[in-house]
Amino acid sequence: MFARILVPLDGSPLAEAILPEVVDLATLHGAEVLLLRVALVHALPGVDQIEAQVRAVEEAEAYLAGLEGQLAAQGLPVRGAVRYGHAVEEILDHAESQRADLIAMSTHGRSGIRRFMLGSVAEAVVRAAPVPVLLLRGRTLAIRQEAGVPAAPRPRPAELAAPSIHHILCPVDFSETSERAMEYAGDLAQRFGADLTVLHVVYDPLDITGSHIPHPPLEQLREEMVREAEHTLHGQVHRALRFLPRAKTAVVAGPPFRQIVRYAREHHVDLIVMGTQGLRGLDRLIMGSTAERVVRTAPCPVVSIRAAA
Repeated sequence: MFARILVPLDGSPLAEAILPEVVDLATLHGAEVLLLRVALVHALPGVDQIEAQVRAVEEAEAYLAGLEGQLAAQGLPVRGAVRYGHAVEEILDHAESQRADLIAMSTHGRSGIRRFMLGSVAEAVVRAAPVPVLLLRGRTLAIRQEAGVPAAPRPRPAELAAPSIHHILCPVDFSETSERAMEYAGDLAQRFGADLTVLHVVYDPLDITGSHIPHPPLEQLREEMVREAEHTLHGQVHRALRFLPRAKTAVVAGPPFRQIVRYAREHHVDLIVMGTQGLRGLDRLIMGSTAERVVRTAPCPVVSIRAAA
């Protein structure tokens, strides 16, 4: 499924936090790990631009060489590359030229932004990437630390092993993109030997009206919507995941991104796989979309699959 996993890094501990997830996936799939560091210098007046560029590239090469050694010690095939330019353009170009099957990255690093926002490197990569993108939120790290999982400022060989993935959640909206995501999630579940839950969220008519007063007709409508969605979801899962009899389905009502994140937390989900574009026909992933909000608040890594062009 994965032959080459591209891992963009910026030298920060947060960016490196994705490495345990990469080790897990690369070990399972026998994949090659492609480490990438993009160097770009904005030299101050009076500073030799060429000399600054050369120094930045040399520092990046030394940095990657250290990580290459750590990953090689885990028995993984690994290659490092340094490119000079703008991060998003270089990441996407490297993914295409090296025929990467997956891009794995944390959602913010050296820039220090506190949330996944429009214009960030990770968001721009998700929007344009030709392959699925595995994202790990900075907030995810905090959640894991609160749960008692220690975090090291710099990964060492013995610390690069990630816990196995036991439960995968795939939210769907019955679009072609979400069906692709479901098939992708099924392949991952089969390879990991993990449980897979396919989740559909229907909008609660009571939420739409803003009324919390009991309203029998609307409550009946919600029940009918849930039953219809359950029937549709069961048929779609049966067709697409015939090879995975352990796959489960769930239908809940409410705001989609909140229900997805809540389900992930309450059911101890280890990985979310979802499409970035659904029935609304958006041309791109924009602030406020379900996928973007899930990435921003998810308690676990998220694999984001872009709609086919």
